[in-house]
Amino acid sequence: MTHALKLALVCSVAVAAPAFAQAPAGAPPSDTIKLIVEKGMKLAVADMEFDLAFKADGSYADPSGQGGKYRTDGNKLCMTPDAFGQEFCNEYPDGKKSGEKFDIVSDFGPMTVTVK
Repeated sequence: MTHALKLALVCSVAVAAPAFAQAPAGAPPSDTIKLIVEKGMKLAVADMEFDLAFKADGSYADPSGQGGKYRTDGNKLCMTPDAFGQEFCNEYPDGKKSGEKFDIVSDFGPMTVTVK
């Protein structure tokens, strides 16, 4: 499986600076989502880890340049991987800080998120 496809799969199960990509009617991003968009995150799933960075223009990518678009909606981070073109949203817990690691459950199974 190619790296791009793996990243697209991970992002489908999973999302820069002061400006945040946000749906027109979306709620303001939660503190955890703000921090993830500002600092980035590592996403681990199925023995694979991805280092994701987010930009104020609503895009995200890993160091190789593979990524897509994102938007925030309250405690949700919604990502649309370029490889799929379909949006997937996951809820993130409030109150997380840089360096914290936590698990979330997606439609495709558990993932471990580390806030950078």
